[in-house]
Amino acid sequence: MRSRCRRWGFLLLVAAPVWAQSPPLPVGGQFQVNAYTTSFQGYPSVASDAEGGFVVVWDSDTSSGDTSYSSVHGQRYAAGGAALGGQFQINSYTSGTQFSASISSNAGGDFVVVWSSDGSSGGDTSNSSVQGQRYTADGAALGGQFQVNTYTTSIQFNPSVASDAEGDFVVVWASYGSSGGDTSYGSVQGQRFAAGGAALGGEFQVNTFTTSRQQYPSVASAADGDFVVAWLSNGSSGGDTLDTSVQGQRYAAGGAALGGQFQVNTYTTNYQRAPSVASATGGDFVVAWRSNGSSGGDALNYSIQGQRYAAGGAAQGGQFEVNTYTTNNQSYLSVASDTEGDFVVVWQSDGSSGGDTSNYSVQGQRYAAGGTPLGGQFQVNTYTTSGQSRPSVASDAEGDFVVVWQSNGSSGGDTSGYSVQGQRFRVTGDLQGRVFFDANANGLQNAGEAGIAGVTVELFDDAFALRRTVVTDGVGVYRLRPKEGSWFLRFVAPSAWFTSRDVGGDDTLDSDADPASGETAFYPVTINVLDTTIDAGFVVFPLFVDGFETGNTIRWSATVP
Repeated sequence: MRSRCRRWGFLLLVAAPVWAQSPPLPVGGQFQVNAYTTSFQGYPSVASDAEGGFVVVWDSDTSSGDTSYSSVHGQRYAAGGAALGGQFQINSYTSGTQFSASISSNAGGDFVVVWSSDGSSGGDTSNSSVQGQRYTADGAALGGQFQVNTYTTSIQFNPSVASDAEGDFVVVWASYGSSGGDTSYGSVQGQRFAAGGAALGGEFQVNTFTTSRQQYPSVASAADGDFVVAWLSNGSSGGDTLDTSVQGQRYAAGGAALGGQFQVNTYTTNYQRAPSVASATGGDFVVAWRSNGSSGGDALNYSIQGQRYAAGGAAQGGQFEVNTYTTNNQSYLSVASDTEGDFVVVWQSDGSSGGDTSNYSVQGQRYAAGGTPLGGQFQVNTYTTSGQSRPSVASDAEGDFVVVWQSNGSSGGDTSGYSVQGQRFRVTGDLQGRVFFDANANGLQNAGEAGIAGVTVELFDDAFALRRTVVTDGVGVYRLRPKEGSWFLRFVAPSAWFTSRDVGGDDTLDSDADPASGETAFYPVTINVLDTTIDAGFVVFPLFVDGFETGNTIRWSATVP
C-alpha cells in the first residue's frame, strides 16, 4: 500500500521530498568497441537514438576491407549495450586515407556518417574531400557513398554532422578556400540534406568574419531542424582580438541565418579552441571549448569552459568553468544534451581527480538544463594503464549516455596499440506498470483480468510539471524512464471508471490511481532500479447504494439504478 504525499483542491499540498543528485551510474563495465585489432584504432565519434541505441565510428589503420592506409569503421549497439552485428567498414572508396569521422542519428536510429577523404568517389580530386554514407537503424546502407562538398579547390576537412528528429541533416567542415566570399585562408562551409539524401540548396559559407583562419566546426540540431554551428576563429567579429576565439552562427531549418555571427567566449585572454555544441529538442543549446586560461579557478593551463544559450540565441548566464580538477591540461572535449536540455561534458585530462594517475584520463561533468552542476566531476575510464584520450559522448532522449574514447592499450583483447573503448552511464530509473480491467471491482488484479491498451499515462515531476506522456501497449503495459528523483503519474481514464485504490497490502496487485483524479502518490526513482508496482485498475459500470458511490467508482449520479 502506498500513502499519498500530496492532495489537490482544498486539501493540503505536501511537497515531494528533495533528492540529492547521485553520480551517473556506470552500467555494464568498460568495453572494447573494435574487433579488428591490428594497428591503430582511434578518433571515435558516437551517436544515440532516442531510446539509447547507439553507433560508434572511428579511424582504423589498415583493414580487412581497406588496405590502402586508414579507413572508417563502425559498430552498432542496442540500448542495453549488446553489440548488433559485427564491425563494418563505412567507406567504399579505398584510395588514400579516410579519416576524421563524425556521426549523427535521428530519433528512430537511422544514421549518417561523414569523414575526410584523401581523394573522392565524386568529382573532388584536388586534395581531401568530405564524404558521407547513410544507414538505416538496422545497419543497412542507404544508397552509396556520396561527396558532400561541391567546392573542390584545395582541402576540405574536419567535418561535423547533425540530424533533426526526422533525419534531415546538415554537414559543416573546414575549407581552405570558399564557395563564398572568404578567400583569406580557411573558412567554414555547410551543406544541408533531406533524410532521403538529396542536397537541400547549395553549399554555403557559415562565417562572415573572413580575416585569417576559421576551422574546427561543430554543429548541433534541434528536433525541428533549426541548427547552430560553433567554430574556432583566428580573430573575432566580437571583442576577442588577442588570438583564437570561439564563434557561432544560428540557422533556421530551411537554411536561413538567424541573426549574425556571434562570439561565444567572454574570457578573451590567450587561446580559445576546439568547440563542441549540443542542442536540446526545443533548440536551447550549449557550447563547450578548451581555453588557455580560465574565467574560473583554473589558471594553470588549458581548462574546459562552457556557455549556455536559449533557442533564440540569448546567452543564459555567464561563461562557466567545467572542470574542477585543475592540475595540468584539460582538453579534447565533447558535449551532449538530452531532450530537455540537461547536458554532459566529457574531456581528456592530464591526470585525474579519480583513480587514474598514470597518464591521460577521461573525465565528465553533468549539468541541469539551467546550468546547475549535477553531482561532481567523475572519471569515465576504469582501465588506467597509459593514456585515455579524445572522448566523444552521446545522450539519448532521457539523459542516459555513452562515452567512447581512444585508449593506448585495452581492457579487452586489443594489445597492438590504440583501441576504441566505451562506457555506458545511466541517470534514469525505470517505471513499468499495468492498466487493467478490474472485472469483479474488488480493487485487485486477479488472474485472468485483461490489460487495457491505449490508455494515456502522464509523468509529472516534483514541481508538478508534465514531463512525459506514453500510451499503454497491447497488453496494458506502460514504460517510462524518469531521472533520479520524485515523480507521480496521472492515468487518463478511458470510457470507464477507476477502481478502488490501495486495496490490501500487496503493491504488485493493487491499483495506485486516486479514484478522483487518476493520480498516484509521489514515487522515488533510483538510478537503474525497476519499479513494476505502479498500476491502475478500471471498472466499466458504477455501483450505487441508495444513490451514493460505494468507493469502487469515482462518479456519483442522482439516478439510482
